[in-house]
Amino acid sequence: MSRLSCSFCVLGCEADVVLAARLRPKKAAEYVAVEKTVGADFKHGLSMRQIVERAKAMDAEHGELRRPPRGTALSGYGGKKATRAYLARVERGSLDLAA
Repeated sequence: MSRLSCSFCVLGCEADVVLAARLRPKKAAEYVAVEKTVGADFKHGLSMRQIVERAKAMDAEHGELRRPPRGTALSGYGGKKATRAYLARVERGSLDLAA
């Protein structure tokens, strides 16, 4: 992914949302259903249905993707030590995002 944001961000580039659909196919399918209900494309000129089709084509050509280890993206921004500390707090349940 070229940016750290929600996996299906309307501000993300096409390559990022296709990658997100490859990594999270069930969630992408939910977006397709919402798109049908709402009657609007996910992005102007690019529907989630098209994104899912492109993701499936890439999976067929290159094989399914596996998610990287937990904290990989975060460590690129905050460093490995800070990421380890953050994940340890998450696992202990001592992370209070409201604080």
